[in-house]
Amino acid sequence: MKSIAVYVGLLLSLVTQQVVAANVFLTVFLDDTPLRGIAVSLDKKTLGLTDSGGSASAAITAGRHTIMLTDDDLSYPLEFSSGTDEDLEITVTFTGSTGNAPAISIIPSAAQSAAEAITLPSTQIEEVFVLGVFKPTDDAAGVERYATTITNAIDVAQLERFGDSDVAAALNRVVGVAVTDNKYATVRGLDGRYISSSLNGLLMPSTDPQRRDVQLDLFPINILGGIEIQKSYSPDQLATTTGGSIKIVTKGLPDSRVHKLSGDVGVNVDFTGDDVLSHRHSETELLGFDNGLRDLPSGVLAATNGGTSLTVCDPAIDPVRCTSQLGAAQLAVNFQNDYNIEEKTANPDFGLGWAFGDRLAAGDNEWGYYLALDYDRKTSDRGVAELTNPLDTTGQYRRAEVNVAVNGYAVVGYEYGAANEILSKTSLLRSTDHTTRFEEGVDGREETVIDRAILQYVERQFFSQAVTGTNEFETDSATHVMDWRMAYSQTDRDEPDRRQYSYFNGNLSTSAFERRWSELTEDSIDVAVDYTLPLQWGNYNVTEIKAGLLWSDKDREVSLYRFGIRQGDVRDISLGIDQDLENDVLTYQNFVLDRFRLAANTTNTDSYNSVEEIQAYYINTNTELGDQWSFGLGARYEDFSQELEYPNEAEASNALEFNDWYPAASLTWRPADEWQARIGWSETVSYPGIIERSESLSFDPETDDPIFGNPDLRVSTIENLDARLEYYFSDTESVSVAVFAKKIDQPVEQAIPDASGSAARGITFRNQESADLFGVEVDINKNVLDRDNYVFWVGGNVSYIDSEVELSQDSLRLEGETANGRALQGQSEWLANFQLGFDHYPTEQKLTLLVNYFDDRIFRIARGAQTGPEFESARMLVDLIYSKLIGEAISVDATVKNLFNEDVAFSQNGTQIERFQTGTVFEIGLTYEFF
Repeated sequence: MKSIAVYVGLLLSLVTQQVVAANVFLTVFLDDTPLRGIAVSLDKKTLGLTDSGGSASAAITAGRHTIMLTDDDLSYPLEFSSGTDEDLEITVTFTGSTGNAPAISIIPSAAQSAAEAITLPSTQIEEVFVLGVFKPTDDAAGVERYATTITNAIDVAQLERFGDSDVAAALNRVVGVAVTDNKYATVRGLDGRYISSSLNGLLMPSTDPQRRDVQLDLFPINILGGIEIQKSYSPDQLATTTGGSIKIVTKGLPDSRVHKLSGDVGVNVDFTGDDVLSHRHSETELLGFDNGLRDLPSGVLAATNGGTSLTVCDPAIDPVRCTSQLGAAQLAVNFQNDYNIEEKTANPDFGLGWAFGDRLAAGDNEWGYYLALDYDRKTSDRGVAELTNPLDTTGQYRRAEVNVAVNGYAVVGYEYGAANEILSKTSLLRSTDHTTRFEEGVDGREETVIDRAILQYVERQFFSQAVTGTNEFETDSATHVMDWRMAYSQTDRDEPDRRQYSYFNGNLSTSAFERRWSELTEDSIDVAVDYTLPLQWGNYNVTEIKAGLLWSDKDREVSLYRFGIRQGDVRDISLGIDQDLENDVLTYQNFVLDRFRLAANTTNTDSYNSVEEIQAYYINTNTELGDQWSFGLGARYEDFSQELEYPNEAEASNALEFNDWYPAASLTWRPADEWQARIGWSETVSYPGIIERSESLSFDPETDDPIFGNPDLRVSTIENLDARLEYYFSDTESVSVAVFAKKIDQPVEQAIPDASGSAARGITFRNQESADLFGVEVDINKNVLDRDNYVFWVGGNVSYIDSEVELSQDSLRLEGETANGRALQGQSEWLANFQLGFDHYPTEQKLTLLVNYFDDRIFRIARGAQTGPEFESARMLVDLIYSKLIGEAISVDATVKNLFNEDVAFSQNGTQIERFQTGTVFEIGLTYEFF
């Protein structure tokens, strides 16, 4: 069975006259069918599994007792009271699914004789009141319904059913959310600068040296306990929660023993088995590690002043600055002679997974653990991609990438008392990309024939050690709750020996030849505490007061070294494209003979260090006024500081400090059980990124475009208005309509530099005057046919988002007057999802159709009204997923991804400038569960 954790709390209050009992007889049903194999414990002592009749029994003494029902899909506590002599029969009946709240029946046992019943008249139960309290901690529908803010969620059942491999892919299913570059989320049209992300309630460092965004493709689905996207700000979240807060929660302790082994294999019908581009790889890349093949040769940095200078001259003239020709040649021949592109067969994708965990008694308390390992290898290829940009390149390119992901996760915890726990969660996630690209075409501006190659290998790693706890304190009037969290996290992005070279009109360009080593390491320490105190006043009113503190410190270190080549004094060699780079041109012999020399091209601002610190505290209240009204009010104080330092150019360093209060208010009205209306107002903030405020020139690690920082960037402030109307057909079926509006003062955007020549092709950052954002979201999930043996359901969402940016005077001059009022970059006007599902209960089969659509969105702005911005064209993605449970131990999943294989295309001024396809993938997976 799929591991679906469904936590439902139930309090049974029995109003009796001296009820007494000696035995309890339990029977569990799913509809009219007895549930066999459900683990039953009484007062934390294991009774065993329910039999073929769904039954279990035990002797009991007088007092209060707790029965716990657990299975892979179920965790259900049931409390009751008993006397001393009378047997009780308890019947638990689930309808449709064990994820739904059951019906409970408690009566005196029919096994008692009439005589016994007569002789004990005082023990007859006159009334039984059954009070069910639903606690939807892991159910997406429940999270969305009972959250105090406007929230969307994806639970474990949906994550497993939809077949997505990582968090980034899963977020595409959420209303109002889109993902760019398969990594970065935009929520309600706003990119990462307006989004906060957390893992287990704590902030996450980034692996991108130029962006603050968290690369969400790093987080695999198999370690997740759920995802929440909070779209309206509340003071317990970061003040940057403008578009939304993406809250990722990893798995906790299992409810019972878990032991699973899984595997999958996939083929892309467009290229699996065919030849794709590649280049030399190290022997350990299959394991997700480079074995040192690409290491920067030792001694090179010391001899070149950190890669910044290498002057070939007579050391006798200047022993400090001069390196002899032979010494320079010796440095050059220490570099690996790997430049050639080759063809390799694209192997099928495959993956392996293993999970093991258990929950064990520790006296009156419990402890548990869960371990998971995951390995995945995938190949992607764009075939022959077309380039038709008259302002850049017209031609074609090929690009292939092999991704290897190796992940480990462990949680161990201890639960004690009524609801106290402490958990230790450890995550180690690695992803490597081996990418080869070759482009050939004509530069439309200079009428130059260009052939360009890029050989790239990138290792990304995320490590996190978090310790979290929950403590309840009982008082005479209420239960106080303290949640605390602390974590150390580290991200690392290592790009060893990225090689790029170009031929102009058939000849190797030494000025466009580069070998680069870069590494980013970011350490993050986070500590947070929340304290909740409920106060009851009047007969039906409760105010929950919540206060908390946060301290977060991120230290980032980026090192980047660039090396190239230049011709020496001997120039008797052909640089034509028909020459073999490794064997004819860049041979070790040609460096020794001074046909070529090593060039040290590192700039003083390529490497930097930064510190980002947040200190915050908040107070928030949520008042329940009877059954129909809820009112939230609170504020957060956040002190933000950012320091950027260039070790090789101290005068370019800068700092930013900003602090303010960020209030929020919300109102919820429930006129009936099925209806709920919410409205909220808040103020939030967006801070400039680290590199965005730099005074010096840097370079994009992917495109090599120059990046000009702007030290005059100011903090953006935002006013938000959110509303949502919800109607619930049942606990799992609903329809909602949300409306939101945002006013952004001085938004920071990627902009065109006020420069000429090659610098004009770069980017900078600029505060625009303002931006207005308005949107509508419609979300629905409904069972169309719900029968005893099957259910047929539909789900989907549509988002309309409209934004207008009032450009600054500089941007108006560079983009053109007609650009004023354009949309925010990366924002689609329309987003949509459609989901169609069929579940057949007797054969335990599921079939799901998933459709995802995004509208055109600005990929990059461009200079001049005649040019217009570059757009990523609208696209629809269709997936089909089938799953089947065979017996109790084996499950089979079959998936078709990107069924229609629509073009990935980019356009400018209505003209397509780039087009490629990624192919259709057929994948089959098998999971075996050990019992």
